[in-house]
Amino acid sequence: MIAQALFTPAQQKLLGLLFVRVNEGFHLNEIMRLTGLGSASAQRELRRLHESGLITSERIGNVRRFWPNKESLVYPELSALVQKTFGLVGVLSTTLAPLRGQLHLAFVYGATAKGQDVPGSAIDLLLVAEEANYGDLLTRLAPAERTLRRKINPNLYTLADYRRRLREGQPFLLQVLQQPKLFVIGDESAMQALALADDTLQLNGTPRVF
Repeated sequence: MIAQALFTPAQQKLLGLLFVRVNEGFHLNEIMRLTGLGSASAQRELRRLHESGLITSERIGNVRRFWPNKESLVYPELSALVQKTFGLVGVLSTTLAPLRGQLHLAFVYGATAKGQDVPGSAIDLLLVAEEANYGDLLTRLAPAERTLRRKINPNLYTLADYRRRLREGQPFLLQVLQQPKLFVIGDESAMQALALADDTLQLNGTPRVF
């Protein structure tokens, strides 16, 4: 509902492409093919976004490629809004909706969360559930992979295993928790609340009480 109230269908398709695959850059024909927009509609929306400073472009060879303008004053807010509604987080949220009763936490980490991913790179997704069922999870994620045109690498923990690894100070998990995240289910508070059953956890080599 938020997306429909703020953006036209054409704008959603265009922003969803450019702000999900941030570092790829697309020329007009690619945009038309990937979004299904007609030439006139795609050019009109690109012109509006370009004139507003929300996207930037560069001529490479015989074509002009378009990217989000990370120097725009509203880039962080617009990127977050796109991701949470019809972008990456929106797609994953819809995909994982049937599993919400089982999932305590789900977030994207790694290069994608940092805005440093490269064309074709996979999306790293960490999930914490009551029980681990990789088969069901992979089946659910398949449509999201097709929509996003990117592979998703899920890292699924049971709640008990997640807490145990925190208690033992597993380097990989602690490193992930210190990095930027795009939350799909839960938030920072929910993430810390999951550890409350354990009195003392190891973060950055120093015992910490949550």
